Amino acid sequence: MDPELLSERERQILEAIVRNYIISASPTSSRYLSRQKDFSLSSASIRNVMYDLEERGFITQPHTSAGRIPTDKGYRYYVDQVMKCCGLPEEAKSSIRNALTTVDKSDLHLLLEAASRALSRTTNQLGVILAPKIRCGVLRQLHLFQIQPQCYILTIALESGFLKTMVVEFKTEIPQERLELACRILSVKFAGKTLQQMCNADDQQFEDVSDLELGIIRILVPSIKKIVEDNLDETVFAEGQTNVLLQPEFFNREQIGVVIEIVEEKRLLMHLFETPQNEKRILISIGGEIPEENLQSFSIIKTNYRVGNLMGSLGVIGPKRMPYPFLVSAVEYTAKVLGELHS
Repeated sequence: MDPELLSERERQILEAIVRNYIISASPTSSRYLSRQKDFSLSSASIRNVMYDLEERGFITQPHTSAGRIPTDKGYRYYVDQVMKCCGLPEEAKSSIRNALTTVDKSDLHLLLEAASRALSRTTNQLGVILAPKIRCGVLRQLHLFQIQPQCYILTIALESGFLKTMVVEFKTEIPQERLELACRILSVKFAGKTLQQMCNADDQQFEDVSDLELGIIRILVPSIKKIVEDNLDETVFAEGQTNVLLQPEFFNREQIGVVIEIVEEKRLLMHLFETPQNEKRILISIGGEIPEENLQSFSIIKTNYRVGNLMGSLGVIGPKRMPYPFLVSAVEYTAKVLGELHS
C-alpha cells in the first residue's frame, strides 16, 4: 500500500483527532472516540488504527498514557485530503463587508488597516495584509502643495482610484509654480504608465522639456522613488496580536516573545506573506513547512487580492491548531470584497 494513502477508517479517525484537538487543545484518546456516535468501533480497534497512524507519522503521543495529537504531516493530510470547504456565515460576511465599505476606499492605508482588523476580528487570529507595490500603480495625476519653506505635500492619483499622499522635502528653495509645472509635465508624459516607469525614465523622454524644468524633474522624481519604495510602515498591516497570545499553545515566555516579534518585525511578515503574483489559490503553510525555525508552531493561510490594477496579499497566522475550513473561507472572502471595491 502507498504509505500516503489512508483507508476510510484511518481518514475518519485522523479527522476526528484533528478536529477535537482544534476545539479542545487536548489529546484524543481511543476511549473518547469509541463513545462518539459517529464511531461503531471498539476502543481496542480504534487504538490499533491510532498505532498505525502514529507509526506512519500522522499523529503523535505527547507523553506516555496520553491520547494522540496531529503532527504537521497529519494536519497536511487533513488540509489536502479530508477538509471540506465551508461557506462563511452571513454574520461574518457582514462584519468584513461593513468594515471595508465604511472607510474611504480611495485611501489605501485606511482600507488595508480596516481589512486587517476585520480579518483578525472574524478569525480570532493575527490578520495580515501586504499592501500592493505602489510603484506598480498606473499614474493618473501628480499634485504638489507647499506647506512650509522647502516642504511640500505630494499627492499621487492612481488609475485604481487610490490617492497616495506623502511629504516631500527639498534642500533648496524651488518656486511653487516651477514645481507645479514639473508635476503637470510628469502627469502628461506618464499618464497611463506605472510609477516605476516614471521613476526609471531617462533624459531621452524629456527632449522637449527645457533645461530648467528638467532640472526640477531630476530633483522631484528621485524623491518620489525613495518614498514609494522605502515606506515599509505603509506596506504591512497586522492586527490581532492578543488573539494569538490567548491561545493555550503560547502561555509561556518563549512563545510570547515569538508572537511579539512576528508583529513588530515588518520585514519578517513581508517575507512570510509575499505570494507570487500569478498565484490564484489559497496557500497554507503548516509548522515545519515555514522555513523560520522559531515559527514552526504556527500555520499561515494566505492568498492574493486585487484592487484595480494593483495586487497584494493577505491572510492569517496562528497556531497549527486552527479551524482551517473557516479560516480559508474568511481569507478568501476578504480578498473578494477588496477586489469588488475597485472593480
